[in-house]
Amino acid sequence: MVAVGSNVRSRTVGDRVAAFSMQGSHAELWAVPAERTWLIPAGVGAAEAAVLPISFGTAHHCLFTRGMLRHGETVLIQAAAGGVGLAAVQLASQAGATVIAVASGTQRRSRLLELGADHVVDRTANDVVDSVRRFTRGAGVDLVIDPVGTTLPASLSVLAAEGRLVFVGNAGGGSLTVDLWPPMQSNQTLMGVFMGPLFARPGVRSSVDDMLQAVAAGRIRVVIDRIFPLPTLPRLTNFAETAKPLGRIVMKP
Repeated sequence: MVAVGSNVRSRTVGDRVAAFSMQGSHAELWAVPAERTWLIPAGVGAAEAAVLPISFGTAHHCLFTRGMLRHGETVLIQAAAGGVGLAAVQLASQAGATVIAVASGTQRRSRLLELGADHVVDRTANDVVDSVRRFTRGAGVDLVIDPVGTTLPASLSVLAAEGRLVFVGNAGGGSLTVDLWPPMQSNQTLMGVFMGPLFARPGVRSSVDDMLQAVAAGRIRVVIDRIFPLPTLPRLTNFAETAKPLGRIVMKP
């Protein structure tokens, strides 16, 4: 923190903070409201703290506030090797859920199992719907977290009666038409999440504070694939588009 506004009492110059803003991710300095910052605990690196609010804050909100995940339920996590997906795998596993993780490539399987997944589906080699139905013995899953968008038809196909589907973002790109008649007949709930305006809410703020403390205590892990210096931005962009990173990529000023 290099400066604070005249009415800010909760932060002081010199504080180590993580922050969220809708714009400015490529800037060397940010001006953000104080309520969109979090103090970084001792033992937590700047890169981990920079990644955590969006990845873990989003996953926590999707799983528990919107998804109402309960102990003993089964959750399917699409794009489980991404930032939100890896966070959701850990949080759902620690909450006592059975976790089915979907990712591409066999090399990610061991890491997802290590972080708490009970089953991993390689979507490039296996049919996701058939695999999930086999894992659940045809019952389907209680909750789906879907950051992809284009996978919504498959997600709905494996959702149990009265299940919940939370879709957050559209990483797959493009538009999609979904037939709402089957989920209505099965009493299923579809919920959209856009975290942009939510980070200033007290419940979201406190959950991010709690998870920063959990990182400091070693209870959860922030997975960072690469850290790139700001002047190498073209390399970072190329890596993000072509390398299918595991977890987040961080840009360092």
